[in-house]
Amino acid sequence: MPVPPPAVTAPYDSVESVLNVARTRLNDAIQSSGGDILTDNQPFTGTMFNSAWRKMQAYLANLGYSRYKKKFWAYQMPKVASQDPSSECFWSWTQFFDGVGYWAPPETTVLPQDFIAPLVLKERQNGSNAPFAPMKLCPDGLPEGQKRPWNGFFEWKNDAIYMPGSTFYMDFEVEYAAFGQDFAVNEDGSILNPSSAFVPIMRSQSPLANYVCAEMALGRDDIDGQKFISEAQSDCQLLVNNSDVKLRQRRPVQRRSYGGRRGLGSAVRGYLGY
Repeated sequence: MPVPPPAVTAPYDSVESVLNVARTRLNDAIQSSGGDILTDNQPFTGTMFNSAWRKMQAYLANLGYSRYKKKFWAYQMPKVASQDPSSECFWSWTQFFDGVGYWAPPETTVLPQDFIAPLVLKERQNGSNAPFAPMKLCPDGLPEGQKRPWNGFFEWKNDAIYMPGSTFYMDFEVEYAAFGQDFAVNEDGSILNPSSAFVPIMRSQSPLANYVCAEMALGRDDIDGQKFISEAQSDCQLLVNNSDVKLRQRRPVQRRSYGGRRGLGSAVRGYLGY
């Protein structure tokens, strides 16, 4: 009988390894790597670590880090129930408003819990199997007009996506900004299982450890607090440069065509006399 292959796990750093680096930088690992003050079982460790985690995510998202862009699809969303040109539909984490009544799960899809804000919205009529058509962002308010078999526009306000409403059931493709969940903590506030909890960002040990150090230093009014924040931001910029920027700067390589003027350089065209 063949032996099954070993389970493959992502090479992420553990929460414990991040805390160990933070303790070392805070000179809190003289006796042991577990620390004397910033220990795993301190009631403030979980709160401090999650605060640092949120700050790092916010800074990475501000740099445009691709880890915080996600996409989901919603099918057969309710059609508009009001023909008033001034009426609007909205879509939130808890419900969909069709201009008259409210829809909630399981009758309809709501926004994901990690949804922060929409980046790109596309739509199509349900059951058409047509390509999704982009919707236009209207930050200054939706246009009023007769209801049509599509939405065409959307606005993000009051933590909800607003749209004119379509006379057909619609499918949506949504690309959105998202943040990761906080790490689980025990009832006393300490981190739950730090050795087996992993930070879902590759090579993020150093920036996150610096944010933890900043939380510790600022809490004690140390002068090193701002220094740790600056180093954390530099680490984040390096992380994005190594993962995303090189990919964005990549240029596709295509062979030259065998015939036609478009595949010839200007020097060759001049030599050939055209």
